[in-house]
Amino acid sequence: MPFEIAARTDTGRMRDVNEDAVYTSTGDDWGLVAVADGMGGHAAGEIASEAALEAFAEFVEPRLADGAHNIAGVLTSGVTAANDRLQAMIEEDQSLSGMGTTLVAAVIEDGVATLVNVGDSRAYHQTDDAIEQVTVDQSLVQKLVEQGEITPEEADSHPQRNVVSQALGTTESVDPDTYRQPINKRLLLCSDGLPEEVSERSIYEIIDSQDDLKSIANALIEQANTNGGSDNITVVICESP
Repeated sequence: MPFEIAARTDTGRMRDVNEDAVYTSTGDDWGLVAVADGMGGHAAGEIASEAALEAFAEFVEPRLADGAHNIAGVLTSGVTAANDRLQAMIEEDQSLSGMGTTLVAAVIEDGVATLVNVGDSRAYHQTDDAIEQVTVDQSLVQKLVEQGEITPEEADSHPQRNVVSQALGTTESVDPDTYRQPINKRLLLCSDGLPEEVSERSIYEIIDSQDDLKSIANALIEQANTNGGSDNITVVICESP
């Protein structure tokens, strides 16, 4: 049985340019999915997200095809390769200075997802009655929550909720987080344009109400736009065979 993956990205209703990018690939016994949310203005965010995913995939995919066992290590090194690519681009063209991008990615193999994350794009896992956030945002408000200065509910409406504490391209090195998550049902990767507009409960209800993954991806995008579409929206929904 092949991997089932559906992906869609949308500019949203309030932005002129889509600075998100998405990547999906499958091998004989693995799937690779990734989402990047660029920043920087003057189309630099669009350049950053696409270049980061290109460099990341160029590093990771051949190693998966060769049967790499330390998947977390491969993903971490792939993030470093992506950051190095962006740093080199900025050094060559100073007009790109200030560009950066988040990156969340997963390798699904033998019913388990190994994930890597930089920034505040997210991964969720569907359970029997909810979705659970797998990744932890690398963001200012997440630090405030961890320090007990604000509640998770206050973080949702904090004026600086979109400020990331780390992004690819903005520093010489990055410190990604890795996770391991058994996939019992479905895995969702998304840029922050989805949870910004759609509650986790509503995301779960959309995912749980349909069998076709492409229909789920379309419904998530449609709901985010219906609720305001304040940012670019990217979703990847996948099932393990």
